[in-house]
Amino acid sequence: MRAGVAVVVCVVAGVGLLWPLVWGPASTVRGLAAVVGDSWVLAAVAAGLSVVGWGTGLVWSRSAREDLGEVPVRYGPCSGWGPAQVEYVVKKWIGDSAPTATLLHLAERSVIRLTFVEDERWRIEGIGTPDRWARIDPVSRAFADALGIRKPGTVFVADGSVKSGYTVKQGMRAMFDACRAWAAQEDLLAISVRTWIGRTMLCLCMVLAVLGFLGVFGPTVVGVPFTAFVIGSLGVFAAGTGLRHTPAGREGWARAAGFERVLSGRSSTIGSAADGECFLAAVPYAFAFDVAHRWAVRYRRATGRAAPHPDWYPPASLYDDAVGLYAEVGFNSLDGTLCMALYRLEAAGGGPDTGGGHNVGAIGGF
Repeated sequence: MRAGVAVVVCVVAGVGLLWPLVWGPASTVRGLAAVVGDSWVLAAVAAGLSVVGWGTGLVWSRSAREDLGEVPVRYGPCSGWGPAQVEYVVKKWIGDSAPTATLLHLAERSVIRLTFVEDERWRIEGIGTPDRWARIDPVSRAFADALGIRKPGTVFVADGSVKSGYTVKQGMRAMFDACRAWAAQEDLLAISVRTWIGRTMLCLCMVLAVLGFLGVFGPTVVGVPFTAFVIGSLGVFAAGTGLRHTPAGREGWARAAGFERVLSGRSSTIGSAADGECFLAAVPYAFAFDVAHRWAVRYRRATGRAAPHPDWYPPASLYDDAVGLYAEVGFNSLDGTLCMALYRLEAAGGGPDTGGGHNVGAIGGF
């Protein structure tokens, strides 16, 4: 009933703005004259400008999308890049899989130990020496700092609680800030001036459209061209359009996106990744791109053997083969615990106890 009333109110309000039979703050004119004025020429001009405005907005929206060309084939990311960095260079943001992928990466690099305690309870212990941590990428180190596991013997318990969710969310924000600082320092991504001009124009036209429909400038048809531009240019607010790859960033993107192409199965071979150690080192990156299952299937097809079980990930009796590890309850057990904590954090209001207001989901994107 409440939704039905809301729809009726919105329809009546929309009709009232375009056809102000009830209100018109800048004029006492009502009916058709309030819409098109005293001349149909104005209506024709407004219609023409609307087409031009929509087309201009659409062209601007498309120009905000970055054309990076065909994705090459690469059998590994740039040396020293962690999963979050690879995802950030490709997508310009990091998603909910980044925490788990980073933990898998740190476990594979032998600086943390993952221990499955019970359902929705994991023990994450720091075991790396300062020398080992020095060889870890800065984004993964930032996440480890947020979890407090940079020193040997330090422990973070992921138990699906609001408190652990708050810590993971802080870690995600630390990763995003570290990604942004790292990309700026390495000159990989730059602000897209064209996109931000388009966003500014969209916001300005939105204000002018509202004023036009309210009759501030005369007949309400004046607001239609501004509305047309807003509709056509909505793409300038798509995630990632506010940033563009620099020449160095395009090279990094080629390696990262090319590696994702191999992991996801969109290339005909897996090259040196058929080696067991190389395969396992690539698992955290495959998880970051949500293609771990496909990566395991590709390994089985290429070698005729089941994907190996990493010695840095705890065994469990719930899966009966390596594909189950990659697709069903294996890595997703850890990921599910972290995601459950994030969603419980959201339900509690975003803070460690009640407040905070952090949203769950992809971070970044500009």
